[in-house]
Amino acid sequence: MRDLKGNILLSLVAAGLLLPAYTERQAVSLTPVAAPEEASEPLFPLPLAEIDTITVLDARGCVSVRREVISQNVEKLGQSVAQARVVRRFSPPSADLSAYGLAHPARQVEVKWAHGAQSRSAAVGDLNPVGNAVYARIEGESGVLLVGSYFLTSLDLALQGLRAEGGKFVDPTCAEGSENR
Repeated sequence: MRDLKGNILLSLVAAGLLLPAYTERQAVSLTPVAAPEEASEPLFPLPLAEIDTITVLDARGCVSVRREVISQNVEKLGQSVAQARVVRRFSPPSADLSAYGLAHPARQVEVKWAHGAQSRSAAVGDLNPVGNAVYARIEGESGVLLVGSYFLTSLDLALQGLRAEGGKFVDPTCAEGSENR
């Protein structure tokens, strides 16, 4: 009987030593491996110092600023544009972009490079269903972009600040050609 108790005790000790090793091995093999994420790209691929003019058309009108103007809100708008990141690109299943808010976009953002070298215009549409990104489309490109929703928040805050400065950044001439945008 003593041998039986000893064998049982020995078996329990061995099981106690082996069980943690077995469960750790199982946990390692069952742990999901994260897929590599695509690196995000800038919506406007240029450094802040290279921006000359930013023009934004939204439901409240048109705001146009030049980088040379010294204002905290101009700086905020510039940072918002320079930090906007494309999270994902995709081709829409049809040419109808109304599902993304891009048939009649809520905002148009145009950025002109210093010395008039180049410009890029983006239509900004609705938030995606999850609410973590906004749909956008670059003029002249066919794909739809998802841009982090922080871009929309920071853009709207900067515009609000610029408009509160007394309207000196409201440009009536930039709204004239906006019917075709």
